[in-house]
Amino acid sequence: MEQDTQAFEPIGPPGAPPPAGPPPRALLNDVWPWLALLGILAVAGLVVWLFAFRGHHHKSQVVPSVVGLGQQAAIRKLTGDGYSVKAIVGPAKAPRGVVAAQTPGGGSQLPKGSTVRLQVSNGRRATLPATTTTATTTARATTTTAATAPTTAVPSVTGQDMASGAGQVEAAGFVAETDPVQGGGTPGSIVQESPAGGTQARAGGTVTLSVATPPSPPSTQIPDVTGKTAAEARAALLQAKLTVKTAYEKGQRGVVLGESPTGTAPAYTQVTITVGK
Repeated sequence: MEQDTQAFEPIGPPGAPPPAGPPPRALLNDVWPWLALLGILAVAGLVVWLFAFRGHHHKSQVVPSVVGLGQQAAIRKLTGDGYSVKAIVGPAKAPRGVVAAQTPGGGSQLPKGSTVRLQVSNGRRATLPATTTTATTTARATTTTAATAPTTAVPSVTGQDMASGAGQVEAAGFVAETDPVQGGGTPGSIVQESPAGGTQARAGGTVTLSVATPPSPPSTQIPDVTGKTAAEARAALLQAKLTVKTAYEKGQRGVVLGESPTGTAPAYTQVTITVGK
């Protein structure tokens, strides 16, 4: 008896879909252009971010003090450091063509490309505030009420770095004197000012800034500021982490005639500069 031998294919579950084959080549051809476009857009976005956004982030730098310099010399110094300059000429106590004030002051932090405003003297003194002068004449005596000196508001700089705070004080028309003090506060920060910030004081007067010092400050080199203007000298010494006191004696007006001490000293040591008057 013969038996027929037949081959049978395995039967899967009813209704099961056939195994998936490779995607049609036409579909791949349609997808690749889109993937390439997405890559181009990603690269373009990165380039835009690098040039359009990162360019807006500038690190701040210290604004040089130009009070006491001639107008052109001050503009050259500021533009050389990357700042824009706006000079306003008007009455001031300084000689004609000399920078009497700047905003922000020397020692302040400001990004490159920012504008520094200069007040340049036209050789005429600022008009005094309105005052009343009363003269009463009698047969025996004449009484005159004298005009009062002009005053201006003292900037509030407590808590700021000594160089930045002193720069703002000088820009407001005062002479900044920095005194080292032991006590609380971040080393180099202003812990007290006299007269107090916000009060009125005589223009051209001294504002004393008490500066916190560490217990054991490191040594620093005292820069030679002889021959500089008083404002430039104070700014240079403050940048060297030294405090400054200004004394006056007969000599070339507004120019530093000498300084003490010289050489090397602990940081925050008070250096006395002698300025001509």
